[in-house]
Amino acid sequence: MSLVISTGSNLGNRESNLLAAKSELSDIFKLIEESPIYESPAVDYLNQPDFLNQILAFEIPEQKPEEVIESILKLELSLGRKREIDKGPRTIDIDILFWDQETIDLPQLQVPHPRLFERSFIVLPLKELQVFDYLSKAFNFPDQFPNQAWPLNSPSK
Repeated sequence: MSLVISTGSNLGNRESNLLAAKSELSDIFKLIEESPIYESPAVDYLNQPDFLNQILAFEIPEQKPEEVIESILKLELSLGRKREIDKGPRTIDIDILFWDQETIDLPQLQVPHPRLFERSFIVLPLKELQVFDYLSKAFNFPDQFPNQAWPLNSPSK
C-alpha cells in the first residue's frame, strides 16, 4: 500500500527544486521508491518553460488524507510556490496521485488525481516503479498520450 506523489518544477533550478521537495516529503513520510526524473513541455497553460517531474512512492501515513494535503500545501509554500496563474509556472508542484487503490473525493483533494491518466509525464515515470503493477490491477493506464515526456538528459528529446 502506497501514497504516490508527483513533484514538478519549471522555474529556477528545477532539479534542485525536485530534490528539495523529495527531501522535505521524506522527512514527513517514509520513502519506498522514486522514479527517474522526466522532462516535458507544459500542458494546459503553454506559455511557460518545460517541466521536470518525478514520482515518489511512500508508505501510507497515519494521518488522514485531508491532513496530508494540508501539509503538502504548506510545504509547497515553504519551497517558494506562488499561485499567480492557474496551471502557470511554478518552482514546485506537489500532487497526491494515489492513496493505495482508494478513491477520495473531497473539496481539496481528488484521488486518483483527476488528470493523471492524460499525462505522459506522470504515467511514464510511474510505470518505472514497482507500485505500478499493484495500481494497474485497479486502474486502466493508457499507452498513448496527447503530450510527450522523456527521461531527463535523454538524447531522444
